[in-house]
Amino acid sequence: MICGADEMKKLLFLVFFVLLLSFAFSLEVGSVKGTYSKGEFIDFNGFSSGKVNLAFIAAPGEKKVLNSIVQPDVNGFFSFNYFIPCIDPAGQWKVFVSDDESEKELEFYVNSSVECEYLRVDFINPSSSSYFRTQKFDVRIKITDAGKDVDNAEVYFWDFQGNKKRLYFEANGVYFFEEVEIPIDAEVKQWALMVTAFSPGEEKDGGSNIVSFEIRKVPLQLQLVSPAIKEFNFGKPLDLKIRPVYSDDFSASGIKVWAEFNNQRTELEEISSGLYSVVINTTDLNAEIFYVNVFAEDNYGNTGSSSFDFEPKGYLYFYIAQNAIVYVFPVLFIVYVFFVSFKEGRIFVKRTLLTRKRKKLLILMKKLQEDYFNQQLISREVYNEQFDDYKRQLDQIEQNIFELRQKQEIK
Repeated sequence: MICGADEMKKLLFLVFFVLLLSFAFSLEVGSVKGTYSKGEFIDFNGFSSGKVNLAFIAAPGEKKVLNSIVQPDVNGFFSFNYFIPCIDPAGQWKVFVSDDESEKELEFYVNSSVECEYLRVDFINPSSSSYFRTQKFDVRIKITDAGKDVDNAEVYFWDFQGNKKRLYFEANGVYFFEEVEIPIDAEVKQWALMVTAFSPGEEKDGGSNIVSFEIRKVPLQLQLVSPAIKEFNFGKPLDLKIRPVYSDDFSASGIKVWAEFNNQRTELEEISSGLYSVVINTTDLNAEIFYVNVFAEDNYGNTGSSSFDFEPKGYLYFYIAQNAIVYVFPVLFIVYVFFVSFKEGRIFVKRTLLTRKRKKLLILMKKLQEDYFNQQLISREVYNEQFDDYKRQLDQIEQNIFELRQKQEIK
């Protein structure tokens, strides 16, 4: 019994000792001031059982300011101090302090200073008020000191991933960085691009500026790969192939694409990288023009839509076969007209064909307006482009009909 009691005491002491060690070496971080200014030091200390990782992040835009590692002493104590230079961004800062066991967060605000706003920083580019995702632009700024060009400055900005990038000197106080690309998943909002500068002269001066612009979703363009317009036979399956692309002609892969046809929705399958396909059955449709509305959406909310119309070959023969009684006499009459007056018959046929084509165009224009104004199936860009094309064709047909009518009157 005595041995058993001794064993229990040893076990309880061991457990208590382990818990004490764990508590003694758990991550603890001291407090910081609520506000700092450029040119000051940030300092804090704490305790940890192992190496400490520090990550300084500035808002807005999750700008990466500094990453550092601190090794505690044998007692687990560590300390850190950091001088805030002019090239760091002003704004709300967070410091993430972590070890292998846990993470702490410090938060404070960094103001600029008179010395760090002495230089004038003017944006040359970007100059647009808005940009689409996946677009690229150059960053170009000019730095002056009391009207004189500054050619020896260190100039930085932060890209959309929060990475710090240095601008290169060009000439006459101008600094540049080529091709900043907006990520496809960039947050759709008003974005602020910050530039900071530092000139290591006799009086070490700095400067900064911010330009704001809107990030917009990139529209997906839907390219019809096959079939070409009017190049499939009536009653045969329509093998539809679509290639969605972004504004930079980069194919969109792994996205959702679907077609609406005859009041039915059908998903398109990606048969190769960026190429989507579906086979549509047309045998039960009795129409000389087929309308197919195609839509696409990627994983980041970028969307696109297009309306395609197909006029298949063989519809006229199919329709005559279905309406033979109605068409026998008109066909005989047309043949008679050809034999009686070949020239007048030719004009009549041309006018008939042009009238029929005009009717089709009016149907297409009415359907296009319905899709845009009432159903909102297509974008404004697609509507304008297709409507202008239909209008040009219709004007040409009207002109041809007018000329034929004049010829008939002369005869």
